[in-house]
Amino acid sequence: MNAAVSKSQTERQRGMMLVECLIYLAISSILVGLGIALYLRCLDSATNLERNADDIAGALSVGERWRKDLREATAEPRLSSTNSPELVIPQTNGSVVYRFADGTIWRHQPLEYGWSRLLDRVASATWNAESRTHVTAWHLDIELKTRKRHARVRPLFSFIGVAANEKQP
Repeated sequence: MNAAVSKSQTERQRGMMLVECLIYLAISSILVGLGIALYLRCLDSATNLERNADDIAGALSVGERWRKDLREATAEPRLSSTNSPELVIPQTNGSVVYRFADGTIWRHQPLEYGWSRLLDRVASATWNAESRTHVTAWHLDIELKTRKRHARVRPLFSFIGVAANEKQP
């Protein structure tokens, strides 16, 4: 009788081990699935962060280039009245022209052939002159297009510069 009891306990233990193994497999497959979902979500967030950083770096590069051209002006910059908004900055070798057209900011320099593309995916770009006490300050406002339909923050950049030919007190 002792042998029969120990045999049924051994079979029950084997059966429990199989059920436990199936439970462990189910739990581990759930954890692996959650891990993959979290990894993909982090990868998507990292990709979006990299795109945003590239957009910010591009906008800052354009703003600094514009301010450098403005500082090298030999006469008062002027807004041109063409189909697309243009800012003409006179310099010693000719005029540097900035244009916003078709969602892109373009730059034309006299020694270069044609227009060079500075920044894509631009929703709007405006140049405005503001008369101050002793100088005329120029504003460049750039709004980038958002990648999401409902963005929490509008990507808007503002730059201020003064032409070097201005007489300062």
